Amino acid sequence: MNHRKQLNLDTSILVNYVYTQLPENIESDRGSAKILEGDDFYTVIGGKAEGEFVRLCERRHELYEDVVKFLRGTDSDLVDYAPLSRDIHLSDNDKKHIRKDIQMSWYEMEKREQLSQLRRCVQDFELFRNQIPNQIVDQTYPKSSNPELQRRIESELEINHDCEIIVDAVEISNRHSISVLVAIDSDIISDTNSDAIRSIIEDLTGDPLIEIISAEDL
Repeated sequence: MNHRKQLNLDTSILVNYVYTQLPENIESDRGSAKILEGDDFYTVIGGKAEGEFVRLCERRHELYEDVVKFLRGTDSDLVDYAPLSRDIHLSDNDKKHIRKDIQMSWYEMEKREQLSQLRRCVQDFELFRNQIPNQIVDQTYPKSSNPELQRRIESELEINHDCEIIVDAVEISNRHSISVLVAIDSDIISDTNSDAIRSIIEDLTGDPLIEIISAEDL
């Protein structure tokens, strides 16, 4: 581990990696593959990232299964699938994903091929839900609590659930000296938010403790 750069991974890294492994190039690699497949990095995640990732895998698994059920049980086409009319719980990102990444991208594909690819997605999300936190990532740490830090970030910045990612990152840096937090397409990697987060941490602890970077900048 000593010769490997140590990285704390945001949920976005894990999700991007899964989609680079799925059929039909649903999402392009944004730097996650070199982080998780090579020998250059020692990777960890906090409890918030693990929990978010597992829940996303469960929702996407259920979503793809439901689309398969819809296509097999009706004469309708993939573009006719309407998540709001189905008995499943989805986030706004899930709904955007099925519309943009699946329905709009696969509409010219034959129905048989659509079903084949969706079944593959079902299988892969079941596999990766356990494999990434337990086998691919080097270490998973429990979720942390820092009410004062969380209140400051929530009151000064609009980064939603990423606030808890930051709380975990500060604890991981404090306890394990892993200070680099890596993300993709996240509010926390903008220069404005990154600087503000470090300033808040430094104000409370005397040290900014973490560095926040984009995977594409590694």
